[in-house]
Amino acid sequence: MLNKTIFSRRIIRSLVKATVLLFILTFFAGCGTGWEIENPYESVDWENDGRYKGNFHTHTTVSDGRLNPHTVVDKYNMLDYDILAIADHNSVTYPWTEFSEMEPSNLSINRMEDDPESMPDYFNFEDRDPSALGIIDIQANELSSHHHMGSFFNDHNNTRTEIESLDAIEEKGGISMLYHPGRYDKPVEWYTGLYFEYDHLIGLEVYNAGDRYPEDRKIWDSILTQTMPERPVWGFSNDDMHTEAQLGRNWNILILPELTHESVRHGMENGLSYFVYAPEGHDGPPPPVIESVNVNNRRGIIEISATGYDSMLWISNGEIVYEGSSINLDKLMEDARYVRAKLFGAGDVVIGTQPFGIKKP
Repeated sequence: MLNKTIFSRRIIRSLVKATVLLFILTFFAGCGTGWEIENPYESVDWENDGRYKGNFHTHTTVSDGRLNPHTVVDKYNMLDYDILAIADHNSVTYPWTEFSEMEPSNLSINRMEDDPESMPDYFNFEDRDPSALGIIDIQANELSSHHHMGSFFNDHNNTRTEIESLDAIEEKGGISMLYHPGRYDKPVEWYTGLYFEYDHLIGLEVYNAGDRYPEDRKIWDSILTQTMPERPVWGFSNDDMHTEAQLGRNWNILILPELTHESVRHGMENGLSYFVYAPEGHDGPPPPVIESVNVNNRRGIIEISATGYDSMLWISNGEIVYEGSSINLDKLMEDARYVRAKLFGAGDVVIGTQPFGIKKP
């Protein structure tokens, strides 16, 4: 009789434990949303990685800019840029240590003859050592015989069509981005076709020369709505500088463990950055700073810790969907495929994150 009582008690205790365990599992399953979040910043060590300022689109008198190559380098260096790509039109202005062997374009020569006061020391091309300046010099070129695109980390130059250019960049092991899409009238399917076809086509310019083409971001969101989460397209903000007045209003902050050509390329390829547009340039108020990004896949929450901002908006499928420093993805539509954050600071300064791919299984 005693053994039966003990056995019964054991059964009861086992049932109670099982019930409690089932309750706990059910509770925590109910707390989770089941969202899968592709976080571009997952590999970032926010406490120890460096923040490096870069511009991937600027011009000199080698093409149609108003400043000599070494003057361009000096002025970006004075503004503490860590990364610079001189992307002259259909001309690879590289390496910097051979500026003195280069020549101004015919367009620049004609400008010099017509208005010499606007282009002092025009023929004085001086070499610059990027290592001595502490700047990563990116070999680049703006291929301009078609939809303009930046070509990086290779010496390809001047092909007739987008496909010819992208094939050539791929063959030479480079990477590329499309510049100022708001300048053109291309259907979104044209863009998505290229992004799905070419892995080395890493991104899109979403701010150009201040904010010359506001349609840039609308096109970006239209592309992301069709390509995410399978195929991210990273956003970049670039000066597209031709005159000194255009210098220093746009830049990108890359979050990297070290400042080398290899790490910069890795950061460009993998979205380890956020972009900045400062209407007043470096004379205006400083932009907000992203301190960390935290993603909770189980709860479907993305949280951004930042300083110096007045408001933070979240955008998905081209629409503003939430305001605040964190977003619960349960607030989004079931068909949402990405979300990105946009932070506003003093003086109408804007910074923006890369897109987070989202998917509900």
